Amino acid sequence: MQVEANNRKRIFFLGEINVDIIMGGLESLPIVDREISAKTFELTIGSSTAICACAYVSLGGNTSFIGLAGQDEYGDFMVNGMQKFGINTDAVCRTSEVGTGVTVNLNYGTTRTQVTYPGTISEFNREHIDFAVLETADHIHLGGPYLQARFLPDISDVLAFARQHGISTSLDPQWDTTEEWEHLAGWLPQLDYFFPNKDEAVSITGEADPYEACRKLAERTAFPVVKIGREGVICNTPEGITESAGFEVDVVDTTGAGDSFDAGLLYALLEKKMVLKDALRFANGVAARSCTFAGGVNARSSYEDVLKFLGDL
Repeated sequence: MQVEANNRKRIFFLGEINVDIIMGGLESLPIVDREISAKTFELTIGSSTAICACAYVSLGGNTSFIGLAGQDEYGDFMVNGMQKFGINTDAVCRTSEVGTGVTVNLNYGTTRTQVTYPGTISEFNREHIDFAVLETADHIHLGGPYLQARFLPDISDVLAFARQHGISTSLDPQWDTTEEWEHLAGWLPQLDYFFPNKDEAVSITGEADPYEACRKLAERTAFPVVKIGREGVICNTPEGITESAGFEVDVVDTTGAGDSFDAGLLYALLEKKMVLKDALRFANGVAARSCTFAGGVNARSSYEDVLKFLGDL
């Protein structure tokens, strides 16, 4: 794998802040009006964007976060937790008007059901962004916009600001429960990278086949990468569809695997200047390794850890 020196670009992660409560090893799927037990319980750093930021800084990146946390115990947990990872949280705002978001993850086998209290997630908006600080970014990553009700209409302005200032951008849409994908048509032409999973890509395009969905997305955005779980990823290039196979691992928890992939691909492309084939393989390695740990952030995969996992070191 040929790489260039790490230039430590400044990456801003912009988005939701919430804790994850993970109930693992459920004895069955949830049953209405019945109590079931779990084998494990953990309170950990949550949110698509925060998990991605933790994975990115663990790899060795220069990482800052912009978001909104409550003036409460969970807000302290999130801000202190990100700081311990090495993330700059100077631009994180705090509020006493609403509580920090909470997502409960119910893991049964390889399946996962999530229930979210939005709290600060839905209250975050452009008023919490210092654009003079954001202007110092080399890249901006956004995640989970469809839970961010007040920020949703502001994202186009953020993307336009980034383009005006020569800052590259990426977005992981996460699921839109309405499947209307409001504002996405305006975002796609402005994005440098777009990271939907298979279900999201199929819903967005109306194409049942993920390969066709990827081709359709490539007509609307510069660099779509469709994550297809343990099978790996597909992306569309001028030469056609490029595939990169996933890795077989003993799965402990899939929480944050897609976010870890995003971080791995951005790190490989922006920091290490890898060619696409190597970058996709590296990112799949980051995602696969994350699945061998409970919680979205506990892998703490360094660049060297991933190379060892891939057998390249």
